[in-house]
Amino acid sequence: MKEPHSGHLVDRLVDPNNYSDWIDSGAEECPSIHLDKNLFQDVLNIATGRFSPLQGFMNREDFLKTAKDMTLEDGTVWPLPVVLDVDSEKAAALSPGERAALYDPGGELLGFLSVDEVYKYNKEETAQDVFGTDDRDHPGVDNFCRQEDFLVGGTVTVFEGYRYNSHDLRPAESRVLFREYGWDTVVGFQTRNAPHRGHEYIQKTALEQVDGLLVQPKLGEKKAGDYQDDVIIGGYEELIDHYYPENQVVLSIFPSRMRYAGPREAVFDAIVRKNQGCTHFIIGRDHAGVGDYYDGTASHTIFETIGDIGIEPMLFYHAFYCTACDGMCSRKICPHGDEERIYPSGTTIREQIQNGESTSSKMIRPEIASHIKDADNSFVEG
Repeated sequence: MKEPHSGHLVDRLVDPNNYSDWIDSGAEECPSIHLDKNLFQDVLNIATGRFSPLQGFMNREDFLKTAKDMTLEDGTVWPLPVVLDVDSEKAAALSPGERAALYDPGGELLGFLSVDEVYKYNKEETAQDVFGTDDRDHPGVDNFCRQEDFLVGGTVTVFEGYRYNSHDLRPAESRVLFREYGWDTVVGFQTRNAPHRGHEYIQKTALEQVDGLLVQPKLGEKKAGDYQDDVIIGGYEELIDHYYPENQVVLSIFPSRMRYAGPREAVFDAIVRKNQGCTHFIIGRDHAGVGDYYDGTASHTIFETIGDIGIEPMLFYHAFYCTACDGMCSRKICPHGDEERIYPSGTTIREQIQNGESTSSKMIRPEIASHIKDADNSFVEG
C-alpha cells in the first residue's frame, strides 16, 4: 500500500470533551461561520484526511499556485482550490491568529477555524486557470463565480462524532481494512449513478489486475433527475451481493460535490483515492467533464503531463454490449461496428424506469432495476 499524498495522513478530529470550556463559553465569543452543505463536506474531508496534505482551507499562496500550476507552494501536486468564501462583513470580523466557530448546515457547532489569512481574489481569472474557461454557462465556472468576494485561509479542527452514513469509511479505516483483507493493490472506482452493465464490466476488468476494488459513489449537491443517494448505494449493494466474489469489494462513499473541472478533477479524485489506500484509480472518458468544454481524452492525457503522483491511473473508454460478440466489450477487444453495439445509458435507463417501461438485462442487472423501481423517490425532483 502506498503512503498518503505527500507522505502524511491528516487527522484534524478531536475529542470535544477536551474543548468543553471553549464549547460552553468561548465559541459564543468568536466570530461564527455557518457552512453550507458543500463547505461542510469540505471541512469533514479535510479533517478525516481525504484531502491530505491539506490541514485547512488554502491561504493565498497555495490558492494561486494551485490555480496556475496545479501544485501547492511546496511543490506537491494539487489540482483544485479548496477554499472558504465569506462576504465583506464576515471578512472584516475575522482576524489572523484568532478562532472562528464553524457550524454545520443544521446550526450545530462542528469545530473551529484557526484563521491565518483573509484575502480577495479574481474570480474570472481563477476560473479561466482552473476550468479552462470563464464561460458562465459552464456549471463549475458559474458555481465558482457565485462565491463571495473574500477567502479565508486557516487550519480546521473538527469535533469527533459525525458520520455521513454507515458507508462513510475514513481513509485511516479503509487502510486498516485493506490490510486485514491482505490487499497489496486496490483499484478505486468513482460513480454518481446506480450501476449498469458498463460500470460492472469496467470494474471487473480492473479487478482482474489487482487484489481488491473500492467502489465510492460521490455523494454531494445534486440536480433534477439525479439518482438519490440511497438508490445508488442500494444498487451497489445488490450488484456486490449477487455478482462479485466475497471479500474482494468494499463499498464506501466520497461525500463531495462535483466541481466539473474535467481533467483537473480526474487528478483530484485520484489523489483522494490514494489517501483512501488505493494503488490504482479508474479514469473513464471525459471524467468530470461537462458539455464540450474538454477533449474526451483530456482526463487521460493529463496524467502524462503531471507525472507520477503515487497512484496508477487505469484508463478506460466506453463499455458496451456487442450483439455479434454476445457479451460486454470495449473497443479494444471488439471488431464490430456501432450497429452491433448497445451502449448502457444512465439517461435511457432512468427514462425507462420513470415511464414504467421494461429495462434490458444487457444494460442493467434485473435486481438493480427492481431496486430502483421499488424505491420511493428514486430520482431528485426538479
